[in-house]
Amino acid sequence: MPSLARQLGETAPSSYLLRKARLLGIVGLDALVELASLRGCDHYRPSSPSGVQDPGQERLPDEELTILLLLGENGYAPMAVRCAAQLARSPRIVVGRLADFAIRHKTSRVLSHIAHAGSLHDPEGTEFWQTLLSLLPSASFREPEVDLPHWSRFVSMPGLQRNGPAPIRWLTPRA
Repeated sequence: MPSLARQLGETAPSSYLLRKARLLGIVGLDALVELASLRGCDHYRPSSPSGVQDPGQERLPDEELTILLLLGENGYAPMAVRCAAQLARSPRIVVGRLADFAIRHKTSRVLSHIAHAGSLHDPEGTEFWQTLLSLLPSASFREPEVDLPHWSRFVSMPGLQRNGPAPIRWLTPRA
């Protein structure tokens, strides 16, 4: 499977965050998604859990986990991008730290894609997404040559209900 960076036509530096995750026993993209599901991203709970243990926020904060899901070194997996979009809206996320990690680990292009979608389709998080966009390099956002997940993959669209159409809601981690 080609890496996300290769799909985007970018280089993928070797990330110390990936080494950190491995030292904590979190190996591979499936394990990262499983850890995110343990932290409230229920929408992406694996059908056959591998038993990943959460090392805790102190050892691996949500900002780092979000960036780990977006690393260019990872195989191209749209579900990981979708999971990162959900985790990014965790109340534990500090927007400045997230932007800093994105810039340092060369994930600002994918994170900008998510933030741009969030600023348009997440009314409750508009301020968060706009702040994030203002902290990321302005050149980060451009139409990708590869199919990054459409904004509709970051939201819940319940559709028509008895009382009329249900509102579209950005997926956020459960508390």
